[in-house]
Amino acid sequence: MSFRIGIWDHCRYIINREKPYEEMVNYMERMRRAGVTLLNIYLPEVPSLDDYCRAAAVCGMQVEARITPAWAAQDIVCRTLNESEWAQMEAEYGIKISGPCGNHPENRKKFIQRAQTLAEQYQGRIHAIHLDFIRNDNALLLLDYPCRCEACQQLYERFFGTRDLNKELLKLPAVSYKLLALRNENVSRTLRAMRTLTQAHKLDLTIAARANYINSADITAPPVWGLGPAVLEGQDWVQWLDEQLIDRAYPMNYHTNMEPFCSLVNDYLRMLQDKAFSALHVGVGISSSMGENPPEEVAKRLDVLKNANLPGAMLFNKTNIYSNDYCQVIKDFAG
Repeated sequence: MSFRIGIWDHCRYIINREKPYEEMVNYMERMRRAGVTLLNIYLPEVPSLDDYCRAAAVCGMQVEARITPAWAAQDIVCRTLNESEWAQMEAEYGIKISGPCGNHPENRKKFIQRAQTLAEQYQGRIHAIHLDFIRNDNALLLLDYPCRCEACQQLYERFFGTRDLNKELLKLPAVSYKLLALRNENVSRTLRAMRTLTQAHKLDLTIAARANYINSADITAPPVWGLGPAVLEGQDWVQWLDEQLIDRAYPMNYHTNMEPFCSLVNDYLRMLQDKAFSALHVGVGISSSMGENPPEEVAKRLDVLKNANLPGAMLFNKTNIYSNDYCQVIKDFAG
């Protein structure tokens, strides 16, 4: 069985951003020689998607265009709290996050409209649209600090009879259930619309998935509190795969400790069963907010994935620069 290796790319190696084509080709040729066949490019940072697609075609590589809800427009509605709540959140968790609200219908409308334009313009040049942050970012914080944007408050008023969810209400299991159900329903509605438009343009649909789906190993120490669970964020990616709403999921399993890395892989195999062998490309961290994995550690992780008969892996490296040692590891496992 072949084992495909792709990379999340941000074009951070580009110096001449006005004329990036030659640098793109040089970079891609080197990565292609190492065995990389899939490029997942982050659109907010690519100098020219036209040049990027042209370079990838020359090098025989497929392109996935990575987009986020925040990419859709300048006036996206983000999680809304009052100032005292922001201060409490930061004091308690060492972090405050105000990502786009997944419940807001205007966010969905703008995201779909811009993705539609992308699909129309690049059909035949990109292989897939890849959804990053297709969730409510850091939902553990939402448990204590639910969003106060107008759309969310209208939902609260309809279902709970109040626009203000106090701590007593948040402790009620039925209220907790409905909040999570609404979150998942609204994120899934966005995903279904994306599925419709990608199928219309003969494109695959892939996502960056939270590593912790429901009750897996996670990091809980501030300031990176709350890397999941995915279902708390409205990202029920296992269900999405079951319903064939996405073609592939790339769980962001960037752990520098092998124990949680392997534990997560075992969780995926248990939950996805046969689906894992066609749709699961586990993300491996080279360098990320979790730290760095040297080449020998990356090799250990790729070995685990290949021996599990998974179809491939996605490498995340925040610098985008791969040394010869890393390229050799890729070459040892690709193909």
